[in-house]
Amino acid sequence: MKIQPHSDLACESSRLAGISGGRTVTRTIGGVRITDIRIPEQERRIRPGRYITLEGDPSRNALPALLRRALEQILPTGGTILAAGLGNPDITRDSLGALAIRRLVPQRGSRYSLAAIETDVAARTGIETVSLVRAAAREIGAACVIAVDALASRSLDRLCRTVQLADTGIVPGSGVGNHRRALTRETLGVPVLAVGVPTVVDAATLALDLLDEAGADLPDPAALRGQGSVMVTPRDIDARAEQLARVVGFGVGLALQPSLSLDELRALID
Repeated sequence: MKIQPHSDLACESSRLAGISGGRTVTRTIGGVRITDIRIPEQERRIRPGRYITLEGDPSRNALPALLRRALEQILPTGGTILAAGLGNPDITRDSLGALAIRRLVPQRGSRYSLAAIETDVAARTGIETVSLVRAAAREIGAACVIAVDALASRSLDRLCRTVQLADTGIVPGSGVGNHRRALTRETLGVPVLAVGVPTVVDAATLALDLLDEAGADLPDPAALRGQGSVMVTPRDIDARAEQLARVVGFGVGLALQPSLSLDELRALID
C-alpha cells in the first residue's frame, strides 16, 4: 500500500507523466521560477485547464509583478471581478484568503470594477462557501471570481514561497484537509480563477519523501498515517502569512488597476 502524496500544486502531481496532449513550459524571470501547465480537456485525473506556478522569494517585488502578468493572461477583458477570501481567518495557516482580501481596494474602474468578500467557514456562518460566493457573484453581476485560499504542498522548498494560479476553480479547505464543495464555472455560473499559496505540508507525505530520498526502508503507510492527517506548518507562519497576503493582494490589485505602480498601490494599502 502506498500513500497518495497530498498536494494541491499541479507541478507536484505524479500524474502529469501519464498525460498526453498536455504542455508544460518552465522558465525563470527575475529569480522567480515559472511553470505553466496546460491540461487538455479530455483528461480526467487532473482537472483540465491552465496552472501557472510562481516560485520565488516573497520579500522581493518580482513575485507580485509576475503574478500580475499571469493574471492578465487569463482574466476576462473587463467587467466586475469578485475577489473571495476563503478559509478561517482565526487559524493562521488557513488565513491567507482573508488576509489577502484585506490588501485589496474595492473600486469601480473603466475596465475592471472590484468587489471583495471574506467567506469565513461554514461552521461559523452556517452557509456553504460556494452558496455565499454564488449569491454575491449574482448580486453584482460578476464577470469572474478570483478565489484566494491556502494550499498544501508536498515539498518544504515550496512551502510559503510559491503562488499557484489556475483557471480551473478550487475546492475550499483542501489545503487544510477539510474539503468542501468546489467553486468552479459549473457551480458559480462564471469563470473562477484560483490563487493559492501552500502554507502546510502533509506530515505523512513529507516523512515518506524524506525516507525515500535517504534510501531508507519505508514503513507501513497505514501506521505512518496513524489516526488521521497531520499538517506541518512553519513556526513563523504568522509573519509568513502576512507577507504572502501582501504578495497576492498586490498581484491582484495591480492586474485590476493597471494604471497604478506597485509603490502607489502599497501606499494606498499601507
